[in-house]
Amino acid sequence: MATPVCPTETRGWAAWINAMPGPDATPTLIVTGEALMPEDATATLTAGPTDRMMPPGQRVTLAVEPSDQAAGWQSVRLEIRPALPAYSSVIVGCDGRTVAAISPVETAQ
Repeated sequence: MATPVCPTETRGWAAWINAMPGPDATPTLIVTGEALMPEDATATLTAGPTDRMMPPGQRVTLAVEPSDQAAGWQSVRLEIRPALPAYSSVIVGCDGRTVAAISPVETAQ
């Protein structure tokens, strides 16, 4: 069976900036969600461009890659370091379509 381009379903999307202080702390944009995957496929998230809004929106690409994973819901997570001070939204896309639009993006300090 060919690996699909996008997951069948997704759920539980969240995005926030971790700006907690501490030694070697770097503000980090964290994006998480779940993707329903078929047998022998895994989901990945990669950072895309930010738009020119103020504050900007961050684009993230959800992709499917061949693997030896069992079918079912898989957690996905992306960390972008260093994060910008603020984001208006995070847009998760797959194969040219929007899978999720996350807004607002809170900052944990």
